[in-house]
Amino acid sequence: MSDLKMNSILGAGIAAVLGVMLVGVGAETLVHPNYPEKAAYLPEVSLEGPATQAPAGPPDFGRLFSDAAGLQELVARGERVHAQCVSCHTFDAGGANGIGPNLHDVFGRAAASHGGFEYSEAMQGHGGSWDYLALNDFLRSPGAVVRGTKMAFAGIRNDQDRVALIAFLRSISPNNVPLPAPLPEAAPAAAEGDAAATTTEAAAPAPAPAPAH
Repeated sequence: MSDLKMNSILGAGIAAVLGVMLVGVGAETLVHPNYPEKAAYLPEVSLEGPATQAPAGPPDFGRLFSDAAGLQELVARGERVHAQCVSCHTFDAGGANGIGPNLHDVFGRAAASHGGFEYSEAMQGHGGSWDYLALNDFLRSPGAVVRGTKMAFAGIRNDQDRVALIAFLRSISPNNVPLPAPLPEAAPAAAEGDAAATTTEAAAPAPAPAPAH
């Protein structure tokens, strides 16, 4: 192969390589993104723990149990709910104690007072009687109310089911526990807003009189 032909081949190869390099540099110049030094958006990161939900207030037994038709429905629902308790308790009059005491007359009964059942020291020291609110708190979380209780039951977290079970226990109990007074109704938020607006208007100074001409 002659030197002239060899030089031509080498020259063509070098030209091709240079062409590819130039195309790459030009493309980068045209489309190379210009990244900012700082992010345009900084996500908010909370350093605090999850917000604690305010606990719900006690059920309004005075209102819920004063309606005869509604009470019947609650008792029927409570009878279904109590099925989860029958593995440990009996509910008929004179029924035997099981893992837990007989609960026929538990509504209105003094705590740790059913004959023939060996209560834990924690329950014996609890005191009080099983009225509406005491049963509501205990059935929601037995271990939180009586720490050290032998009752290995997590509790009934559903408010409606818990109220219904209390209605059922009340219906089978011979103890007559008067209904508590209905809870006072909270003032409507709109009315509070109107009152605040009225107060603000009353506190605002009167406009100055126009100058006489």
